[in-house]
Amino acid sequence: MPTPTERRARRTLRDAAPVLGLVVALVTAVSLLGSCSGERASLGSLPPKVPASTTTAPVTTTTAAPEPVDLTLGPDDLLGWIATPVGDPQVFTEPRTDAQPIEVGPKTDAGAPTTFAIIGDASAQATPEAPGWYHVALRDRPNGSTGWMPMDSVQVTKTPFRIFVDLKGRTLRVEKDGTGVFTTTIAIGTEENPTPVNGTYVTELIQNTDPQGSYGPYAFGLAMHSDTLSEFGGGDGQVGIHGTNRPELIGQAVSHGCVRLKNDDVKELVDLQLPLGVPVFITA
Repeated sequence: MPTPTERRARRTLRDAAPVLGLVVALVTAVSLLGSCSGERASLGSLPPKVPASTTTAPVTTTTAAPEPVDLTLGPDDLLGWIATPVGDPQVFTEPRTDAQPIEVGPKTDAGAPTTFAIIGDASAQATPEAPGWYHVALRDRPNGSTGWMPMDSVQVTKTPFRIFVDLKGRTLRVEKDGTGVFTTTIAIGTEENPTPVNGTYVTELIQNTDPQGSYGPYAFGLAMHSDTLSEFGGGDGQVGIHGTNRPELIGQAVSHGCVRLKNDDVKELVDLQLPLGVPVFITA
């Protein structure tokens, strides 16, 4: 549970305007965060031009995912530098324009603008790994995938926040400039479908149309996917951090890989106004 110091810090942070705000999107695609729960998320009232959901539960597939590539990203790699494309994302497998391009859309499935977490120090004083290029973490499979983007193709910001998820201790902790500002107990993936371990980042914040549903009022999408499920409930096995309608299960290993918080806690997390691209480190 949060310490008195962390509670005071949270109250202070609510009054501060963030440098980069999260885009809040309504849940209009049931594929998003498909690995989080055993039941389909409620679509509630959909905006115009979005097909209405059926009352028939989708077929759940538990096909084993391809063997993940071992690309580990840690706190020394993701320092809080965020790259936001100026136009359509320009991503390559190597730091040169004649390298193989990596197709990345300008928006996520939830409609949030595509962002990238920069690997390494992107400050003006730093020596770049490849002059004129940023090495970035990607949101697609396999976990830990990286690519390269021309420096002149993105806008760069830096967040003081980082999120640490301790699977063994079953806690989530947010730090600002190395100081804890939020700590809470979480539920994690089961032994059969564990929460993946690696460094990643937030790709979107979803405001659920049914705040009492299985995902709670909010869900943070991560640039991370299940290592055991290639698809689930119509989704691609994306992992997220979200609320729950089963608060009595917090502290247990019960999800299909997502990190669950009590609804009041996920609201507190939203109150911090974390930016898209904020690093998240999940450790065993």
